[in-house]
Amino acid sequence: MIDILLNAKKIKYSSNLNVDSLKHKLEERFDQSPSTFVGSFINQNVFAAYDKWSVIAWYVPNFKRKSAYLKGEILKSEKGTLLNLSMKPNTMLSVGPILSLLFGIILIIATNENTDNSRFLFIGLFFILIGVLYYAFGIYSRNRLQNNFDKNLDLQKV
Repeated sequence: MIDILLNAKKIKYSSNLNVDSLKHKLEERFDQSPSTFVGSFINQNVFAAYDKWSVIAWYVPNFKRKSAYLKGEILKSEKGTLLNLSMKPNTMLSVGPILSLLFGIILIIATNENTDNSRFLFIGLFFILIGVLYYAFGIYSRNRLQNNFDKNLDLQKV
């Protein structure tokens, strides 16, 4: 349930390449500058990648700024090589909309109790609209990273 709320997605892929060939192919994709995603290996078989789009323009220490993130692990199996991926949009594109929706609902409830002031109704609806738009943008960012990853590596879903 939390994965659905936070737009997280887990996918398994299979590849005909062996582990070393797949690692080499991933490293080549990470080093290409025209690619829409950037990444690196964290350790022997685990890598991380992110989309080149930035959601937050200013620099904040220890704060993620890119629109979507991917973490993957390369595993060896009987049928070939498996790739376990975990993708999620920026935290601001998943938690921010939830908070915006809650704030909008609270404002609408407060308006119903106080019928003299209808501007809170419009402000509440505005916060709900912003929350829905940012949530949709988070889904779009995550899917964009997944599609670019699929397109560049020619993998089959398991």
